[in-house]
Amino acid sequence: MPPLPPKVVGSSEEPSAAPSPVSPPPQNLLKNADSSASAAGAASAAAAAPALWFFASQSELNIRPLDPSADEESTPSPLRHRNSIEHDEVHENMVRFAGVEAGGTSWVVAIAEGEPSNIVARAQFPTTTPEETLGKVSAWLDAQEGGFDALGIASFGPIDPREGSPTYGQITTTPKPGWKFTDVVGALTRGRPASLPVLFDTDVNAPAVNEGARLGCSSCAYVTVGTGLGVGLAVHGKAVHGVLHPEVGHISVPRRAGDDYEEVKNLHCEGWCEVESMCCSGALAKRAGVAPAGLRELADDHPVWDVAAHYLAALCANLVLTVSPERIVLGGGVLLRRSLFPKVRAQMVEMLNGYIQVDSILQPAQLDEYIVASPHGNDAGIVGALALAQEAARRRKLGGGASSGGTAAPAAALAPWMLAAAAVAAGLGFVAGSAMRKK
Repeated sequence: MPPLPPKVVGSSEEPSAAPSPVSPPPQNLLKNADSSASAAGAASAAAAAPALWFFASQSELNIRPLDPSADEESTPSPLRHRNSIEHDEVHENMVRFAGVEAGGTSWVVAIAEGEPSNIVARAQFPTTTPEETLGKVSAWLDAQEGGFDALGIASFGPIDPREGSPTYGQITTTPKPGWKFTDVVGALTRGRPASLPVLFDTDVNAPAVNEGARLGCSSCAYVTVGTGLGVGLAVHGKAVHGVLHPEVGHISVPRRAGDDYEEVKNLHCEGWCEVESMCCSGALAKRAGVAPAGLRELADDHPVWDVAAHYLAALCANLVLTVSPERIVLGGGVLLRRSLFPKVRAQMVEMLNGYIQVDSILQPAQLDEYIVASPHGNDAGIVGALALAQEAARRRKLGGGASSGGTAAPAAALAPWMLAAAAVAAGLGFVAGSAMRKK
């Protein structure tokens, strides 16, 4: 297997300063305005210039072409990516999605047909170095008979999901050794057709969107507890990004009475009781005096599960008070222990102390439907990644392209309209200038 280019390799160094994705509009575009034209004509011509500049600068933005066949011949690929989505509906059985769930302990890669949950092939690789791990994932995708129509990548973070950013598609300031500023999207799309629809998000945002859609709710929080603890948020079918993306696993929660456990913190904040550090699988195993794999052998009445319930209940109470999601979905290896759910629900209600007067929290039957388990279990992450691929394919079919945020139309889609607007503006400037000269 050939080695990946150096860009893939993570390092502890900050990325070198990248040039701005878009340079300022060239001044010579403004020099052709007729000096004898009216002020209105000159203003119209000036207004047209940025639009013309915007159209001319699209190549600098690294926007994927909307034409599914574009660049196929100019981009030789050994991969079996299917050239286009030639189906009436994205949900047809012939559509194949590729998903990658990038975890701190292992990476899962899968192919699904028709629906994200219909997984027909999968593999898992330990998280070692960026070169080795990404190389194995990419090689596995290369070897899949039948190819795939879209790719979804859900990764541990922090990541940069902002298209157009110099570090888009990268795992950025992760504390995981060797993985800082690793270009995941670049590594997994290198050599593939530029028309391949791709979406990139966190390994918790992707399941949050998928679980919210499954439950039919307008807002959803997805919590995973395993090697780490993460929370994804989805509102109206879109992942919450904000300035970057949620990192709720690092919030501070009340320490349980009598708990003198000395946690290993990621934020290293003095006096900060970080929820991830208190109840991730490593912390629970250390409390119980077993290896993480030994947690599954512990009885349901082992004291460590009361500790876990306290910190997870505090996390859920904070979610209710801050983002007020319609549902909270709990997943990950630790939450495969279903006896934790009644404890988490009861302790959350106790912590809220009657302040939130809504039936979904006050009524036991509705509370059972408020904090729920994912039906996908430990597969929630990879199914979420496959759902990202499905969404990427849907956007491409609708002509909207595939972007990580989904809130703004891609520049390539806007360019023809802006060119038309520029032409109209230039025409108005010419007419206005001519009218003034005739006077």
